[in-house]
Amino acid sequence: MQKNIFISILLLTVFGQYSNAQELFPLSEAASSIPKNALGIRLFSETYKEVDKIRNMTYLRLMYGVTPRFSVYLTGITSNHHGENFPVEFPFHNTPERGAKYPYKFNGVHLYGKYRFFSRDGENEHLRMAAYAEGTLVKTTHHETEPDLEYGDNTGVGAGLIGTYLKNKFAVSGTFGGILPSENSGDSPDPIDNLPPVPITIQYGKALTYSLSFGYLLLPRKYKDYNQTNVNLYLEFHGKAYQTAKVNLFVGEANEYYLESVRYPPALQGNYFVDMSPGVQFIIRSNLRIDCAATFHMLGTTYARLYPVYCIGIQQYLFFHKKR
Repeated sequence: MQKNIFISILLLTVFGQYSNAQELFPLSEAASSIPKNALGIRLFSETYKEVDKIRNMTYLRLMYGVTPRFSVYLTGITSNHHGENFPVEFPFHNTPERGAKYPYKFNGVHLYGKYRFFSRDGENEHLRMAAYAEGTLVKTTHHETEPDLEYGDNTGVGAGLIGTYLKNKFAVSGTFGGILPSENSGDSPDPIDNLPPVPITIQYGKALTYSLSFGYLLLPRKYKDYNQTNVNLYLEFHGKAYQTAKVNLFVGEANEYYLESVRYPPALQGNYFVDMSPGVQFIIRSNLRIDCAATFHMLGTTYARLYPVYCIGIQQYLFFHKKR
């Protein structure tokens, strides 16, 4: 009996500090932070069909509350999005290679830090703001200029701001940030047999990222205890505006051919896009979280994925509190 009372008080304290259920967005970060000394484990998978191939990205993420305001995430990423080398005749052909067979491999790691610098709490409502910074170290030959750090397409760094407002059962959150990808070097196989591959260095486009997310607590209609399952509905909008890539071809030992005047294929040209992602979330016994979402194209152009994209995530928290 005492153990159950202690667990109920702990969950009430932790989740009251952390966030309301409807702002735990499936595909976006809210401005709320993880409680101090809490460890979160998240398994997330994104899948779509490309011609006759199934593309998948899966990551395992560890999340830790360093202080009541500062949280850090460490993510390991795997996917079958790209091959070991650049495509044949890259960058002149219309990249990317749709339907090519790529190995499923470990891409690299992603590090993310978030600091909540503003909180205004009222009765059944709050406003919170946070700043984040991220960095990724990966080894993959990304074929499009559009950079992505969280899902392991590029090595690079990024930063931005998050604002989240909650009122009763409704939550809204917005994110605005930037990505500075690093150069990547690799080989493009020569289309003629027995000829050596062509070394290539590509500078992917810088990007602005933006999102707007809405969440609504559907069930329970009225709280009785913390063992009730929460059901939340979401509608999220995500997008990027990204620059044209810059590609260097190396012909021979000393000759460098900089593709400045050549017209790039569409996947290497700058553009923008906005996606829409409806989703549903289940929070079981106040701790186990299951996210399901689907992403559809709305505006602009992206060559980094095909639609629809199906996402599923499972998340659990472990709490470490020192004994008195």
